[in-house]
Amino acid sequence: MATTVQSILQEYFEQFAQNHPLSYEQRLAAERMRDCRTPALGGHVVGCPEGHVRTICCNSCRHRNCPLCSSFAREKWLAAWKARLLDCPHHHIVFTVPHELIPLWRYNKREFADTLFRAGVEALRELLADPKYLGALPGMLAALHSWDQTLLIHPHLHVMVTAGGLDDEGSWCEPKKNCLLPRQVLMQVFRGKMRAFLLKSLEQGRLTLPPDKTLTAQKNLLNRLGRTTWNVKILDRYAHGRGVATYLANYLKGGPIGNGRIIDVQQGMVRIRCRERETDEGDGGGGRRRIVRLPVDEFLARLLEHVPPSDMQTVRPYGLYANSKRAALAQAREHFGQRPRPEKRSLSWYEFCAQHGIQPRSTCTCPVCGAPFVRLGVFPAGRAPPEFAARAAA
Repeated sequence: MATTVQSILQEYFEQFAQNHPLSYEQRLAAERMRDCRTPALGGHVVGCPEGHVRTICCNSCRHRNCPLCSSFAREKWLAAWKARLLDCPHHHIVFTVPHELIPLWRYNKREFADTLFRAGVEALRELLADPKYLGALPGMLAALHSWDQTLLIHPHLHVMVTAGGLDDEGSWCEPKKNCLLPRQVLMQVFRGKMRAFLLKSLEQGRLTLPPDKTLTAQKNLLNRLGRTTWNVKILDRYAHGRGVATYLANYLKGGPIGNGRIIDVQQGMVRIRCRERETDEGDGGGGRRRIVRLPVDEFLARLLEHVPPSDMQTVRPYGLYANSKRAALAQAREHFGQRPRPEKRSLSWYEFCAQHGIQPRSTCTCPVCGAPFVRLGVFPAGRAPPEFAARAAA
């Protein structure tokens, strides 16, 4: 039997929870991932309306960190964004904060995330408004990641940016440089904004200080970091935004590690596959492969560290891609011969199955008469499925 996040939680979480303090969000995430698609979450009975077949379907947890039920949600998100993107080249930019700020992140995830989004996007918007670089408003999609390949804390922001934008007259403008912006200039503006926003939040008392830091020490640290180089990466231009969106989609649903990277658990140690970081991309995109061994408690602690606050948005559109810029986006789409932004339509289960070579009829229709399955009953969370369904499924 394959080792998965769920199987590790089922075997070790209760003991882990007794020895480690957990937030409400962390405990809820762990319990939902542990119970995903089991009778603990309830479910329903479906079958042939003529009575030929009955089967049990347990409910999915639908938690955004669950690798077991993330594929469909990820594909729905990606399909919606592929339909929305402008038919032009896009840049992929990564903003990484120094590791010295990790303690501040740990105690202020929501506020820190808002600050990181604001600093990165405002730096891009300010520089790209300058006619020296673009002189127009681009489309941007920003996504927050908080981990590296070994599940350690590594807050960084990925931003997909159109290679061009609309000026004040509504004309499409091309960037003056192939690299979009000078990396050093972007780094300095981002660093300045991030520090200024954090310092202001500290002065206004909106941030919780780490236990080993005084207000003066935290300000001194930010001032010292203002004289260091921060990792800002401007990757090669993509011919279309679909490639960047696909990259982001792989990290937006399912949490910091997929089941495919977990090898096994041996003698209380979890073995996982990792790739070392060779560049500043943020989370180890193309490095040398290696195997990392972590004690089970350390694995679970790192895994649950990345559960975001329940109301924290980790993907946010800006510029032409912002929801408030529908008219401007339609104008830009017209420039590229695209139809106005299509109405939001979710990817259907049948379309998802077709894309992945799955035969939905085998699970949604009666193998005897071909009739579509109907719902025959439900059972609540924590209750065993009805006996007649269990016998039929067996």
